[in-house]
Amino acid sequence: MKRRDFMKQAGCAAMGSTTLLSSLTNLKAFNGVLGKSSISSPNPTDYKALVCVLLAGGLDSYNLLVPTGNNIGGDNGYNDYISVRTDLAIPRDDLLALSNPNEQPLCNGFGGLSCEYGSFGVHPSVTGIRDMFNDGNLAFMSNIGTLVEPIANFTEYNSKKRPLGLYSHADQIMQWQTSVPQSRNALGVGGRFADLLHAANSYEQISMNISLSGKNVFQRGKDFAEYSIGNNINANNVGFESLPSYWSNTGLLTQLRNAAVDSLVSQNYANLLQNTYSATAKQSIGSFEIFKEALKRVPSFNTVFPTTDLGNDLSAISKVIGVRNELGAKRQIFFVTIGGWDMHDNLLDGLNGRLPQVSQALKAFYDSTVELGIADKVTTFTISDFARTITSNGEGSDHAWGGNSMVMGGAVKGGKIYGSYPRMSVDNYDRNVSNRGHYIPALSTDELYAELALWYGVSPYDLCYVLPNLGNFYSYAPNNYPVGFIDFAGTTVSSDNKPQGCTTY
Repeated sequence: MKRRDFMKQAGCAAMGSTTLLSSLTNLKAFNGVLGKSSISSPNPTDYKALVCVLLAGGLDSYNLLVPTGNNIGGDNGYNDYISVRTDLAIPRDDLLALSNPNEQPLCNGFGGLSCEYGSFGVHPSVTGIRDMFNDGNLAFMSNIGTLVEPIANFTEYNSKKRPLGLYSHADQIMQWQTSVPQSRNALGVGGRFADLLHAANSYEQISMNISLSGKNVFQRGKDFAEYSIGNNINANNVGFESLPSYWSNTGLLTQLRNAAVDSLVSQNYANLLQNTYSATAKQSIGSFEIFKEALKRVPSFNTVFPTTDLGNDLSAISKVIGVRNELGAKRQIFFVTIGGWDMHDNLLDGLNGRLPQVSQALKAFYDSTVELGIADKVTTFTISDFARTITSNGEGSDHAWGGNSMVMGGAVKGGKIYGSYPRMSVDNYDRNVSNRGHYIPALSTDELYAELALWYGVSPYDLCYVLPNLGNFYSYAPNNYPVGFIDFAGTTVSSDNKPQGCTTY
């Protein structure tokens, strides 16, 4: 092909890259796609679900979880906080105290790391999160972020591999969903889970991965992708909702654009397009019919969900979980997005408006799983693009790196902060790499996902398929888990002694 002809056709492909069909063709991103992975973990017989809540835009999580007491060295942790956060600091008396009802250390260190500070509080608007933490059903992952390999300090920051497009929304929101920060074309973590365990479910027309936020990177696997539904679900409304909003998942749209150009080299584009569209339509119809019948049996709930977008989404997830037997589901992964966290200004008011929605919805969802009698079978976790600078830009904060996330559920060893809460300083902290407060993560997304994978039923042998970089952070051994936030009592981990060697993606 002549160069000008190639460029002409590439331009045409790029213009069509946001259409549903071009994305379906190259990414297999259609509901209930049939297929078998060449890798297979043992099929589970019990029920478990994971719920991923994406806080899109980059949550300022150092105003969600705040030190309130003295640090180990004797300095006042809260004074460190107000000194560096200045106009973004929350008054100490307004913070909600995190208690330690079991008389155990509040901070649960790992790998020789521990929290810098002895006591903590949370944002004054998140009473639900406070209550779940104090009741032992919610934990924080502190200073967690995307990493290719461990980076201990500023010297290693300059010499070791770093994530592509560090501090970029499009890259970091995608890499949190793939846990392969050195690639812009990786599969999603939830998609890989489905590749391994989808056969445990009875109906192949229904994907293990169900999205309340359209197409996403997290649920895209080699053989399986998401089944997209709206939150106003009933027996007549469980249809195919495929396209994401631009601001909620820009990483996916970048992949779709690249895939459209890449498709020019395929000699079978037209036939593949036709076959994909036909399969999508067929599977969507089959999925709709199964859902339609199942939703006639949704149990009634005493739990009252807030009438917010996130509340409605998590309410819909509870309904789907409530008919898991009718859907023939042993394993399910749900994905939901709440955006609006890119607060470069008006941060205090912005958090006051949005954090209560998250807290109320998460608390209601946990209560609904208790009501269903499966709280220990459902684990919910939050992810976000990145944390934000510890210093203010004048009523707001900017893009940074390691931050704080949450994990909740009956199987979570809650009431603890796992990882290493960073020192609130830009001058005297070896994990800070700028004068604004960009913290190198102490805990990798790989370690979070690996522990969830083992609990969910992924064999240790298959861990490196799910997480190609895991060998840089963790080596499996029986009863040795990456972080320690999951109670594995009653959970059978495969007898495979260890995973195959992890290699670069």
